[in-house]
Amino acid sequence: MNRKKLKYKLKAKKLYPLVFLLLQKNLDFDESTIKETKDKETKDYPHIRCPKCNWQPKKESLWFCSNCDAPEYFYEACGTAWNTFDTGGKCPGCKHQWRWTSCLSCSQWSLHNDWYLKKTK
Repeated sequence: MNRKKLKYKLKAKKLYPLVFLLLQKNLDFDESTIKETKDKETKDYPHIRCPKCNWQPKKESLWFCSNCDAPEYFYEACGTAWNTFDTGGKCPGCKHQWRWTSCLSCSQWSLHNDWYLKKTK
């Protein structure tokens, strides 16, 4: 083995403990970090609730654009699955603006705008 390669290997071996310590420091999570992450996960839409049962949708909640009778009376559905609160009730597939939204928890229909909590002064 030539001298240059030997010097490089010796330097690399000296760096191992430093790299290990840096990784250990970065992997060290305290409980407040974990709690913050959980809080963010449960507060996907803090200002949106079902007006009938108070259920709060999450980012992964999905609605489907499907034909329905009352109250919307819409029969040209495209079958798209999406989170209606990401688009204000507008289907990204067929561009239909849904006035009504069905709750995924209680199955009741409410006007889409009624899901948004009113800001109090």
